[in-house]
Amino acid sequence: METENIFRVILPILILAFVAHRGYYVKNQSKPEDATLKKREEGIISKIAGALGLLGFISALAYVINPTWLAWATISFPAWLRWAGVVIALLGFGLLQWSQVTLSYSWSDTPRMMKGQPLVTSGPYHSIRHPIYTAFILILGSTLFISSNWLIGLCWAGMTILETTSRIEFEESLMLEYFGDQYREYMKNTGRLFPKV
Repeated sequence: METENIFRVILPILILAFVAHRGYYVKNQSKPEDATLKKREEGIISKIAGALGLLGFISALAYVINPTWLAWATISFPAWLRWAGVVIALLGFGLLQWSQVTLSYSWSDTPRMMKGQPLVTSGPYHSIRHPIYTAFILILGSTLFISSNWLIGLCWAGMTILETTSRIEFEESLMLEYFGDQYREYMKNTGRLFPKV
């Protein structure tokens, strides 16, 4: 199979695997709304991120069906860099699963504080405050390298960066409100998206 065709198969598998993973946890680990003490309301940032995600999905679909439709946005990446994108995505999935298992029932798809929610500082949370968002950036950012197409890559990366930035700001203010000095101390010893050097 020609190399380009391999990446045309990998890209939709990556996106579908990401959606399936999220769907599984939304279905099986979401707590009921009445367990919520406070949550983030969707704003303009989420709407813009949603529009970028939709454009990313449509452009990825066009790439899979017929790459010549998006030839104007092609970047000439060497094959090794495109395979590096696959490795980055796999590392992202590993981090995502580790983070989900560590959070267990403290996880919520919507940024919110739930009754009796503990501050989780084990697993990847020992070094990183938001490893799930790090995983999102690795997985969806890898689409740039895998597709070798700036439109696809920038749509997915743009969506992810906008949404995670908005979520992080809300979540950290929420954690400071509910956990106070315990969270401030935790912030001193951890990186936001990557471990502190």
